[in-house]
Amino acid sequence: MNKRLLGIFIAVAVAVVVIVVCCVMFLTGSVEVRTTDNLTLDDETVNGIIAQSGISKGESVFSIDENSSVSAVEKAYPLYKVVNIERKFPNKVVIYVALRTPLMAIAFETEEGDEELFAVVDNELKILYTATRAEIYALTYVDNFTIAGGEESVGSFVSDKSGWLSGIVGGAQKVSFVSARFTDFVKQIKFGQINVSVLTNTGVTLVLKNVESIDDMFVGAYTYYSTLATDEQRKNGFISLTDVGWTWSATAIS
Repeated sequence: MNKRLLGIFIAVAVAVVVIVVCCVMFLTGSVEVRTTDNLTLDDETVNGIIAQSGISKGESVFSIDENSSVSAVEKAYPLYKVVNIERKFPNKVVIYVALRTPLMAIAFETEEGDEELFAVVDNELKILYTATRAEIYALTYVDNFTIAGGEESVGSFVSDKSGWLSGIVGGAQKVSFVSARFTDFVKQIKFGQINVSVLTNTGVTLVLKNVESIDDMFVGAYTYYSTLATDEQRKNGFISLTDVGWTWSATAIS
């Protein structure tokens, strides 16, 4: 065997060894679940999340389908959000989860005589669980708007006409109203023909129009609300956008 062939043989052999070693090195050796904030999960839930993720020991860390894993976990465990799936090379995978916060209650469509049932959703409009009217007293109530489904829709997202709701949540987030601060401020959201009325817990109603920029409408209405000179105006009346800007009035402006 001449030197050239010997060199090629050695190069191929080294390449094969490197590939084999890398394949073995990057096989998943462990899968962990870690939480954010002060969330603590029991062993059953941790094992269930790992099982639902479809990530198993012995598979390449490069072959993990993160989107499928996230979707499967969040469908099986709607109260949790998968924040990230991290590969810690060479062979560890960590699933980070956070607890979702219930914000709003939306009524399901029902037939006459059926028991009233509500979908409890978070800021992403994901249906976390179902509840009766007596169980939604601390949440923001969405009026004059219903969605299809029921128990089987838990784990899915509200989509039908949800632009107004997601816009209001987006606007609230722009003024730092997240989690409990949202429900502390917004008592009820009522759908109308051309606007959405947001009844605050202090008593005044924010009248929001224009689906395209409902988040900016919320920011504008809240900014005006925060400048009201008297607490009395915050307890009743309506805040609307007129030709002269945001205005408070004792009665609704048509």
